[in-house]
Amino acid sequence: MPTTSTLAPLSETSTAAALTALFEDAVTAHRTAGVTWAVIGGHAQEQAILAHGAAGHRALQEGRPVPGSAPMDRGTVSRIASMTKSFTAATILALRDEGRLRLDDSVSVHVPEAAGAFALEADDREPTLRSLLTMSGGLVTDNPWGDRQESLTREQFAQVLRGGLGRVHRPGSGFEYSNTGYALLGRVIDEVTGSSYPEEIRRRFLTPLGLASTGFRIEEIDASRLATGHRLADRADATRFEAVPLDAPGVYGAMAGLFSTVEDVAAWVRFLAAADAPDAAQREVGGLSTASRREMQQLHRHHPMPALPAGEDGRSPGFDRVRGYGLGLVVEQFPDLGEVVSHSGGYPGYGSFMVWHRDSGVGVVALANSKYAPATALSMQALRILRSERPELLARRAPAAAPRTLEAAGAALAWLRAGAPEESPETAWFAGNMDPDTPRSERRRRLEAALAATGLPAGALDALRPEDAQVLSPAQLRWTVPGDGDGAPALRIDLLMDPRRTARIQALETTAVARRA
Repeated sequence: MPTTSTLAPLSETSTAAALTALFEDAVTAHRTAGVTWAVIGGHAQEQAILAHGAAGHRALQEGRPVPGSAPMDRGTVSRIASMTKSFTAATILALRDEGRLRLDDSVSVHVPEAAGAFALEADDREPTLRSLLTMSGGLVTDNPWGDRQESLTREQFAQVLRGGLGRVHRPGSGFEYSNTGYALLGRVIDEVTGSSYPEEIRRRFLTPLGLASTGFRIEEIDASRLATGHRLADRADATRFEAVPLDAPGVYGAMAGLFSTVEDVAAWVRFLAAADAPDAAQREVGGLSTASRREMQQLHRHHPMPALPAGEDGRSPGFDRVRGYGLGLVVEQFPDLGEVVSHSGGYPGYGSFMVWHRDSGVGVVALANSKYAPATALSMQALRILRSERPELLARRAPAAAPRTLEAAGAALAWLRAGAPEESPETAWFAGNMDPDTPRSERRRRLEAALAATGLPAGALDALRPEDAQVLSPAQLRWTVPGDGDGAPALRIDLLMDPRRTARIQALETTAVARRA
């Protein structure tokens, strides 16, 4: 299969070969007919795409490229499937920001035919817009059934609602992924705007952000660049890829209907991720505030994960991540990567994934033209390759101390060095709880005990400066001074400010702690 790769910012490192091989191997192993991918620039980069590659072909027949079709490339258009949910959620939030709905509205407030559709106990409340956004409406997971409902009209969907919907838990009490919930949100957009959710998404986001290759209908995109979707037949070679027809857009398009390119998805990711940039501008697009973009990317509903396999002692070591759903986005915390935001897409004929590292904004997008292609696994592997080979790209953002915290830290260190418990100007920084919690004379004794345990003289504090502290939060600092001697404990000083804008010190602790191996 033809392969292309353009990795200008990364070309002088082994990262280029590693990323290219990763996606090439997926095609060579017949895990997907083709794939196009990109590394997305983050907060520190001006470029929207730092690297791009593609492998495989847009259309296969009997294991061979269809005559007249092209290899996958940067301009290839593909279904992004459930990544569409982020656009639907953004539109609901924009309507909320404009005061046209509330997230705690019951669904039937805006979609009357939804009244009575839900299986509720006497003390249950109808699912709200918020519960549908966060996958906590109690509806049954509907993959793959929902994938085949895209073309339902409003009238056909109303008939589905009249027949009633099943449930797996009470509204607001658990997590269960629901495409039908997002179809309902699409109907809310229809009713609130008097237009249609495709038109609202185009008007609010696609046009202002310049996503010219993104749309819900073939007529809206360049069909000559469209990758054919393929199902996986029960064979192991390239003949397993069989073309599948496209569905017409309808109500369920609100959960998975968009076509797009890696270029356009990268622009969308950068728009969302920029809300977490250190110098995030208050940029409003489509009526969606910067605060609402951040709100989308918070974990609103925990998604329980299975425990890791038990070890020799019969006990599991725990979990490989914390995972949950935001508003049209997935939020995960990994031990090695930190926090990432993402959404996958699986559809008849297609698989897709977008993910970005919250601290840096650097991300990966992969669009593949095979049903449930391993776009998620490949993109996460790509992110880890970047983490390993180009760690500066995915640097975690350390918190910065507030100026008032640093000022208070100078006073705290001066008081600790003073050597006398009596009143001093520095104690003006002590909040009202400090002396009742621990009298100053006792704080002195605790410091002396910690110094004795660590083998350090009182002069060990002389070189400490506020800016040398480890910043745990803008309001919390820690100094750690190695003890004197092999195996000696270290001296630790912890400072915490109180919650007022004119903050004072609410905690100042000195302890001897075991040195880490």
